[in-house]
Amino acid sequence: MASRLPVSKDFKLANVRAVLMTSDGLRHRHVAWQLSRGLHLCGVVAELKAAGVSQALPGPDQATLNAHFAERDRVESSMLPATAAFPDTELLSIAAGTVNSQEVFDWVNARQPDVVVLYGTGVIRQPLLDAYADRMVNLHLGLSPYYRGAGTNFWPLVNGEPEYVGATIHDVHPAVDAGPILAQVRPQILAGDRAHEIGTRTILMAAAALPQVIQLKVSGQIRGVAQNLTAGRVYRVRDFNGDAVRLLWQHLENGMIDRYLEMRERRLAAAPIVSLPGVAAVASR
Repeated sequence: MASRLPVSKDFKLANVRAVLMTSDGLRHRHVAWQLSRGLHLCGVVAELKAAGVSQALPGPDQATLNAHFAERDRVESSMLPATAAFPDTELLSIAAGTVNSQEVFDWVNARQPDVVVLYGTGVIRQPLLDAYADRMVNLHLGLSPYYRGAGTNFWPLVNGEPEYVGATIHDVHPAVDAGPILAQVRPQILAGDRAHEIGTRTILMAAAALPQVIQLKVSGQIRGVAQNLTAGRVYRVRDFNGDAVRLLWQHLENGMIDRYLEMRERRLAAAPIVSLPGVAAVASR
């Protein structure tokens, strides 16, 4: 097993070296661009996804699922800045399912990062986990531990709970999405929003906050808050189906967002998150 790599002790915050391990969609390129503006992004590993993978999820009504994902793509294209390519940094494109290969491990090590950032890639295993213990950060779309597993910003809306939509930036732990929480953000929810407007606004806020959270972690100014893994709800990919999508649409048509906005402060108070005021201010700009 690989030995732990040395941690740089004399860097300046703006010079924190980061490797991003992600996928190849518009949202992933957006996160890469945001990292490149706040850190020294010295490499990107892009795990390519097969075309139509989302539409192939199990469900009794494929047409409903297709409409759901088509709406997501339209909204993300309209709300996320156009980024046709990754930032000008070294790029390693890999096939789906190969993120834990020796090739990837060697490539990441050669970049000599202070921190490895994960967003939307496959589950990271050994030897990367050991080599970058305490120096690996994950951006998870969902508020852990309230909702864990798959679709963690989808199921809160299915359950009529918009207050549980958000993003969690956390240290990486061998158990998926279980590491100590560094910071969390919630999107601004507006009257008339549908699921993907809320979801895309979450991505925008989380991507804006990510570089500053990483700088605070690497400089030792913040420490992660342990999660209570006995709390919350856990969903799996197999739970996602056409019935759940139709129930979400029904909630939206029946005024879920307006009811939430009327009681917003009370509902947020009942669902506290790990927030950093300065980070939230940056993310909301």
